[in-house]
Amino acid sequence: MAKTTHIELDYIQDVIDVRKIDTSPYQHRRHFDEDKLKELAASIQSEGLIEPIIVRAKRNRYELIAGERRFRAVRDFTELETIQAQIVIASNLQARRIAAAENMQREDLSSIETIEAIVEIVDTELIEDIEYLSMGKTPADRVKTLLAKLDSVRSSQERGSEVSSPSKAQFHKFVEQVEKIFKTLPKSLEWRSFYTHDLTLLMDICKEVQEVSIQHNPWPRPGLQSVGIRTLLAKYCDHHPICQRCRTPGPDLIIQPEIHGLSF
Repeated sequence: MAKTTHIELDYIQDVIDVRKIDTSPYQHRRHFDEDKLKELAASIQSEGLIEPIIVRAKRNRYELIAGERRFRAVRDFTELETIQAQIVIASNLQARRIAAAENMQREDLSSIETIEAIVEIVDTELIEDIEYLSMGKTPADRVKTLLAKLDSVRSSQERGSEVSSPSKAQFHKFVEQVEKIFKTLPKSLEWRSFYTHDLTLLMDICKEVQEVSIQHNPWPRPGLQSVGIRTLLAKYCDHHPICQRCRTPGPDLIIQPEIHGLSF
């Protein structure tokens, strides 16, 4: 089990009623394997909970910040009525940061969930900047807009094209921050590669295909041109290519899943 990143917040250790815990609104992970939860529950019952969950008090209840698999395993597949917890005083932003950091440490995240976790990490690191905040209504919109601006300036520089002074200033303001964030991810990633190959999968593909991909995750690294995503689009999207959330209908690209060793 991956350990939660050390949290630099004051906390008290306690044992709390699982019935008083609500799941996190910042948890983007949507698929929890039931068999693995049962295995985890059996391990907790025989060996105890190795790492407490993290919660914060909210009204007369608790809101989960990190440790949802452990919480679900205890709540759904054991007869235990209480669970060990670290109770912290955390703002919404701090709670988002802790949840995003823990998500990135999971070994079984799907491609879509990994992209969502990276977006969340970038957004929580930059959200206090007013200029960044104005770039979109959602974390994904803001991250996409920022990376598009940075990529445009970098591409213009590489071509030797002229770049306006405001664009240069914005580039220099954000690019070092963005590079640092991506270098310090659990698996270091180049931000331009993420923008070009990964983020489009989250922004341009319809929810139906995304949900299927979370359960089957048929490609090791996302990308709109990968065999895995094209197969899912052909099978589950009525419009295609390449979806753009079904706003641009076009003739279906028929790819037989069994040719590529995929069955759903």
